[in-house]
Amino acid sequence: MRASTTYERRAAYETIATPEQVPTYSLVPVRGPGGEVLDAYRGVQREDNREVVAVVSARYGLVGHREVARAVHRIGEALEPPESGTPAATFPRESIRLYAGGRRMEVKLVVGRKFHLQEGEDLYPGLRVLNSLDGSWAVRLSGFAVRLACQNQLYAESGNVSEWRELHLSNETDLLSQMGRAIHQFLGSFQDGLGLYAHAMHEEILASEVAPALRAQGIPWGHAGTIGARAEAEASHVAILSRWTAYQITTAYLTREVHVNPDRERQFERAAARALLLPTRDRSEGVLAPPRLGDRQEI
Repeated sequence: MRASTTYERRAAYETIATPEQVPTYSLVPVRGPGGEVLDAYRGVQREDNREVVAVVSARYGLVGHREVARAVHRIGEALEPPESGTPAATFPRESIRLYAGGRRMEVKLVVGRKFHLQEGEDLYPGLRVLNSLDGSWAVRLSGFAVRLACQNQLYAESGNVSEWRELHLSNETDLLSQMGRAIHQFLGSFQDGLGLYAHAMHEEILASEVAPALRAQGIPWGHAGTIGARAEAEASHVAILSRWTAYQITTAYLTREVHVNPDRERQFERAAARALLLPTRDRSEGVLAPPRLGDRQEI
């Protein structure tokens, strides 16, 4: 039964409905074993339950989850409105999740503009923004795509469709301006990066190779085995399918049936893209087109 709260707890994260329901945080003194204040440290306290979720350096500049969620929401409102046939409730336009005990937050925004690859292949740009309250990283932004036909989240490994931006901020105004600039840079290059998907539509893979390829890139054996079995069923007696089809089977499973925190989710997405999207030459030579996903680029 669903709890009557402003969020619901699933797996290792909390889903929150709106930016205004995201908890606020403040810096509080940290005391030593004898009760003395430790001037070199501060605690990050969640204000709705007074829980200290992290201890950071006294020089740490707190960028709150609610401020980040508000900024993404404001930018989303200024972008193109959803077109007809946009993602359904199974993949909402905007979603917010807290995880790691509230120390980290993920906000996703699906943009209204639709891109057409070929018949039956329409995609929407998506944006993922991550914030950390424990000093692990600054605000991070990356992109993905949503496939309209099946509501799968797609992630490209080569860096053309999706690349990291790490934002080093000084205040809320800086947050909004830097995030807006990074998002528009991503949207401006989104169409140029779809060639990786188009190439995968015309390259084939043996169905029996899908599971080993996923395992080699770090997908757990159980998940890889389930996906491999589905790929073999799809290929049937032909025993071969396009890399795009194999990737769709994989992303359908990861998007809908695997419920993990956003960090683990990103690991699975990157692994699936490395295993199934890269051209044969790049896989055999171990070459990735720059910039490689996961590389940080400061702006």
